[in-house]
Amino acid sequence: MIYKNIGLLNQLFNPTLVKRSLATALTVGAILNVINQYDGVFGQAPILWGSMLLTFIVPYFVSSISGMLTLRQFARQQATKSSTSE
Repeated sequence: MIYKNIGLLNQLFNPTLVKRSLATALTVGAILNVINQYDGVFGQAPILWGSMLLTFIVPYFVSSISGMLTLRQFARQQATKSSTSE
């Protein structure tokens, strides 16, 4: 049985979900930072550190929320399957 009645915080701090969200944030954040701050990273323009940080944080939260909702939907489907098979 998987994640039948897990709280919101437990789902958000699920180690697998955190690893996947970090990998997504690092990949997407790095690509977006190069696109959005190319002159700052490779040229002479100043780097906007607040924007750079947000460019990593936003994909992390998007990935985490998406993963959490997927886990919840999967748990609901499993609960429905087990209740109909009984």
